[in-house]
Amino acid sequence: MSSLNQQPDTPCVGICSTAIGDDVCRGCARTFGEISFWGELSQAEKDHCWACLSVRKVWLAVVRPLHGHLEVLSQAGSESARFTLRDGNVLLLGQPYVDGGRRWLPLSYGERELALEVSLESWPQQLLAWLAL
Repeated sequence: MSSLNQQPDTPCVGICSTAIGDDVCRGCARTFGEISFWGELSQAEKDHCWACLSVRKVWLAVVRPLHGHLEVLSQAGSESARFTLRDGNVLLLGQPYVDGGRRWLPLSYGERELALEVSLESWPQQLLAWLAL
C-alpha cells in the first residue's frame, strides 16, 4: 500500500479461521477460495470480493452465537448465505437492507421467514427465540 488513502492489497486482518475449517473467514469475511487464490484473482474479482465483505460481516455477526457452518452462495451476481446448524437444520440469510432508517436481515428457517431487525441491541435474543434454541 503506497498511501493511507488507498485500499490495502488484501482484506486479511491476520485472524484466519479458514485454517480451522471455516469456509468463510471470521477475520476478513473472505471465502476459503478467495483467500487461497487471492494472488491469482483479477482486479475485477478482487473488487467484487471487497464489495461483498460488509454484507458477509453482517452474516458472520448474526451466526456468531450459533454453532454450525456458514457458506456463501453466489448466483446471478448476488450473494446469500447458508448456515448449517450442528443438528443439520439450515438457516438461510439474505441481503441486509435499510427501511425507515432501520437495518433488516431476511432469514429463512425451514418453512418460517423473518426479517430480523439487526439495528436493535436485542437482535441476538430475538434470533435465538425465533429459532427456539
